[in-house]
Amino acid sequence: MTIAGDGSSIEHPINYPTRCNRLALLERTDAKYIQVERQFQKGWKHPKKPMPRVHAIFKILASEESLKPFLEYRARVQASLTVNSTFKNPGNEHLLFHGTNRFCLLAEDSDSVRLCALPECFLCSVIQNSFDIRKCGTKNKFRRFGTGIYTTACSSKADDYSFNGMKRSKFQVLLLNRVIVGKPLKRRQNETNLAEPPCGYHSVVGEPGVDLNYEETVIYNNDAIRPAYLVVYGSASEIHSKVHALISTLFKTPLAS
Repeated sequence: MTIAGDGSSIEHPINYPTRCNRLALLERTDAKYIQVERQFQKGWKHPKKPMPRVHAIFKILASEESLKPFLEYRARVQASLTVNSTFKNPGNEHLLFHGTNRFCLLAEDSDSVRLCALPECFLCSVIQNSFDIRKCGTKNKFRRFGTGIYTTACSSKADDYSFNGMKRSKFQVLLLNRVIVGKPLKRRQNETNLAEPPCGYHSVVGEPGVDLNYEETVIYNNDAIRPAYLVVYGSASEIHSKVHALISTLFKTPLAS
């Protein structure tokens, strides 16, 4: 995945992020919209989950203050990689999905772009302040690769962790994030006690085959990730069936996914 330049920076004239101005709706003809939609569709891999329609894509606007630690971390990771590394992007940066709770109507339409301040709305918290590794396990107690921030190229897997807390919500949302993967340690079996990647590595990538059916990438540093896009998708019927499925499995140990 080729990563575009640092266009989320406040240095660009369009970007002056506040709580009421953190999302910019992309036109369907925009090259970024097309790229993100294709990645969403390509990553929808669960055979028993019909691919939903993408209704809208918002670019998440980040301040220079927020991006600076991310870019500095990327530079450090890049400097630590060997000259023989074949990664295409600085720091082996990728765009990866993350699903979380939404307890407001953010992004339900083009006018619903103001972030809420509800403590249980993890979506607005991430968009406002980025990710916080200390909240790992707040929603899902099972930590396949320990205490980290979990992302995936598989949009249908991230969808499993996306939840609407408001019954009036018509759509689902997923975050697509800039993630500094660096040198990944690839694992096929659970390692739940990890609090950081082993020496010489920057992340852990879970590969399908033993304990997983679909890939996931875990990073252990808050500065290794920033939210970049918000994908709005699905339909009311899909959401209602998903809520019932979530309730029925809420207290069960997660299976391979």
